[in-house]
Amino acid sequence: MAAIAIPDLESSLDDQRRYIDRIDRTIVALLVERLRLGQAAGEIKRELQRPIRSKEREAQVLDHVRRAAVGPLSPASAERIFTAIIAETNKAQTGA
Repeated sequence: MAAIAIPDLESSLDDQRRYIDRIDRTIVALLVERLRLGQAAGEIKRELQRPIRSKEREAQVLDHVRRAAVGPLSPASAERIFTAIIAETNKAQTGA
């Protein structure tokens, strides 16, 4: 099997990085959308006089993402990421 030339590897690495950058922009856009939805949910909760945090709902979200994690994303990693996302959503709901 012939080795791949260094310029080809550099080009491949650049391609991978561009693709990762595109995915990162998509992830950020989705996080912005999630936080906006969280803010709207927070307004509804205030109108309903419900607490901002729901441990039951947070547990459901974490359960869903753990079960959805496949391949190199372990359930524990998905849980850590979404624990941070939930914390940011809670901040957005309270205006903190």
